[in-house]
Amino acid sequence: MFPAILCLAMAQHSPAIVDRATCDKASTAPMLPSSRQAPLIEIHIGTRSLRMLLDTGGQGGRIADSVAKSLGLPIVGEAIAGDPSGKHGQAVKIYKVPEIVIGDVHLYGVRMIGSGGRDGGKLSDGVLGTAAFGDLLLTLDYPKKLVEIEIGSLPKESIKYSLRGGVPLLSVELGKVKFDAHVDSGSDGGLMVPMKYKDQLPLAEAPHVVGHARTLFNEFDIYGAKLKEKPKIEGMPLDVLEVEIQDLFPIGNIGGKVLKMYAVTLDQKNRRIRFKKES
Repeated sequence: MFPAILCLAMAQHSPAIVDRATCDKASTAPMLPSSRQAPLIEIHIGTRSLRMLLDTGGQGGRIADSVAKSLGLPIVGEAIAGDPSGKHGQAVKIYKVPEIVIGDVHLYGVRMIGSGGRDGGKLSDGVLGTAAFGDLLLTLDYPKKLVEIEIGSLPKESIKYSLRGGVPLLSVELGKVKFDAHVDSGSDGGLMVPMKYKDQLPLAEAPHVVGHARTLFNEFDIYGAKLKEKPKIEGMPLDVLEVEIQDLFPIGNIGGKVLKMYAVTLDQKNRRIRFKKES
């Protein structure tokens, strides 16, 4: 199984994700033990302690409707939520969370979409999208199992990214093929490539089914194959010798199996990203 959290909320009037994000001083939050690749952290809403998965593909995030009701969160709108396939979108409520606290970090007025139940059963109370951190510098340090939040920015020579559907997008080079891929910490997969590029990839073997994936809205088979050469992200080589291929999404995906090798820093104000690997 390669379950993925690819949740793009598209409201008619595109409300802001967060009103304000402040950081009194640099803070860290431990990544809690989890069966998922997505970082799981503890947050506080009012007097409640909740466990949330951090998702670069989740915009403001999502919260179980039952949890939102118990917290008394106001409904501020509706959206059609879906994944990059554009298929089977669903109408969802948009809740406004007055304040989320993580150490000395305060996220005010975070918009989160509702979901029918707890994410992954007993795993978490929902998903916190990295866009909820506003202009704060956010590092997902997988090797150290820490999430670091501070004021600052990445150097100008850092990798630039664009946004598609509110999700960071990078260019990936694999052999003679170039394609766009979301940076998706909510995905349990690795480097995923659209099926349309299959015959152009430097594969060392024929693709074969290696698992089944699901978003909140779709399910699909995942094909896997070993590679003859390593891919590059914006010219940076990746220590990846396998690729996943799917026939649902029109763009690629850089999931947790790849990200977990790095300390990934997001500078959302300047749309810069850094992948740092311990020597």
